[in-house]
Amino acid sequence: MDLNYKEGRKIMNNFFKSAALIALTSVSLSASASLLNVWTDWTLMTVTNGDTDTLDENYVDPGYGGQAFDAEYLLYKYDSATGTLSIGLQTGFDILDGHYRTGGKDYYNGDIALSFDGDKSTYEYAIDFGNLTKTYTNGLNANYNPKSLGTHTAGLYAVSAWNNDIIFNSSSPFAMKSGSLLTTGMMSEGSGIGADTKKSYYNMFSFNVGVLGLSSSFLSLDAHWTMSCGNDAIEAHADIADVPEPAPFALLGLGLLGLAFARKRASK
Repeated sequence: MDLNYKEGRKIMNNFFKSAALIALTSVSLSASASLLNVWTDWTLMTVTNGDTDTLDENYVDPGYGGQAFDAEYLLYKYDSATGTLSIGLQTGFDILDGHYRTGGKDYYNGDIALSFDGDKSTYEYAIDFGNLTKTYTNGLNANYNPKSLGTHTAGLYAVSAWNNDIIFNSSSPFAMKSGSLLTTGMMSEGSGIGADTKKSYYNMFSFNVGVLGLSSSFLSLDAHWTMSCGNDAIEAHADIADVPEPAPFALLGLGLLGLAFARKRASK
């Protein structure tokens, strides 16, 4: 009799756990963050790690918290004619001010980490938003005292060192510790409400790939972003279509055809 009772309780517990999981999943999906209308001619990068399309305010990868710290989308736009690459970020974190306070603690945005050599073990470049950045030093105890990394000019940097003083180290890299400014490029930022009524913030930065020593045609782009707690992170990849230049022999052929056509017209 006791055995049957225990088995019954076990079945009921499993049932309620399943029901709770279904309910949580439904909430998660209903709270999906939608793309803002500023990205009409942009291309979504393929996400390789992190929480990108759900705004679950109770759980976000890889950590846990009640903050709206979702990292939603990384996008790009490329003009092969001018060699201009634009990279965009949309997130629930306030990257305009670069600072978010909740639960009596302060959180700061990190920098967008970039790599173009197909090796994500090291990100060689960073897009800095130009905001004050602080770490999460001792963030889990009474001696909470974020360490300031200062304010850098907004722009694209060649990174010599990253600071990864965040709780969830798996979200590294966090913010540029030191580096050299390559270009201030062109930055645009703002916020908006998506179709899901969730407020999101965006930043888009454009620069010429020539400052990286790259040709106007390349294939590999890896990007990564997180905030000072590392509670949510986004890591994405894009294979940018190579636009081949006309081969020399093809150009020569076109030139000869042009001369023949011109001679034919002159003879008439």
